[in-house]
Amino acid sequence: MDKLKLGQIFCLGYQGLEPSVEFVNLVQKYNLGGVILFSRNIDTKEKIKEKIELLQGRSEIPLFVMIDQEGGRINRITENFPLFPANKFYGDNKDKNGVRIAYRQTAKELKRLGINVNLAPVVDVLTNLSNSVIGDRSFGSDPKLVAEFSKIAIQSIREEGVLTCAKHFPGIGDISEDPHKTLSYNSNLKERFEKIDFPPFKEAISCEVDFIMSTHLFATELDPIFPVSLSKKICSQILREELKFKGILLSDDMQMKAIKENYPLEEACFLSFEAGNDMILLAENLEEQTKVIEHFEKKLKDKELNLPRYSEAINRILALKEKRLK
Repeated sequence: MDKLKLGQIFCLGYQGLEPSVEFVNLVQKYNLGGVILFSRNIDTKEKIKEKIELLQGRSEIPLFVMIDQEGGRINRITENFPLFPANKFYGDNKDKNGVRIAYRQTAKELKRLGINVNLAPVVDVLTNLSNSVIGDRSFGSDPKLVAEFSKIAIQSIREEGVLTCAKHFPGIGDISEDPHKTLSYNSNLKERFEKIDFPPFKEAISCEVDFIMSTHLFATELDPIFPVSLSKKICSQILREELKFKGILLSDDMQMKAIKENYPLEEACFLSFEAGNDMILLAENLEEQTKVIEHFEKKLKDKELNLPRYSEAINRILALKEKRLK
């Protein structure tokens, strides 16, 4: 495997409205797999389109351009863009047609801007009502309903030619703490995950969702040693072997405090990749992002990178790009 493809396993965000010269150079130097846009990067539609075209023009392999445009309170683009209620509104009202319209229209507008991945839908089942991290981002507390509505959302996004991502595996509808701020613990038994949390993911997998996002949760009954995003047992054994997911596993942002305050960043990213995450998400800080990529570069050079795992990830990424981004 040559160095040319190493960058494919990274999806990076940048600070400010315009990507810096240094960030653009990083995209070009390493042939990054993807970029992610946040509210801080958004101005006019014309400018968004120009930025994406600039970044795509610097990459030999088409970039995944990702965004969280879920509806409700999680919308990165809020001006001159169609906005829809949060998932819970549709679940509460059993409004299947509303979900279909919202996700199709959102995807149609994203595609016009050059954004080809909507990091949606949230398929977490809300069982802890004090869970403000998920809250109304979930379709509801009934696994069957969440699975059904998630399927409609995935199909609707895909119909407009945009890629989809089910999140946050293995399900964070029962947590109290915010992974952005701290490492959250969940001691639920595996049987409960299988009954409550897994059904929407199984439905997403059955309709060939493109990405699943792993979360920074310590699910002690699934793996007592590592949090989900660093756990081979959860990312590879449960998700791949038991649930038969064949798409791209994307880590949640590795710079969240849940990870950064408990593990050295470069090593955490490496563990995450070895555990089964095909793509590593780093939302900000060019210096840290560069150090992580260089860490992987050294691992590859020193033959410390698991080559079958590396080949597997690269092949998944390139296959999806070949199929859907041409």
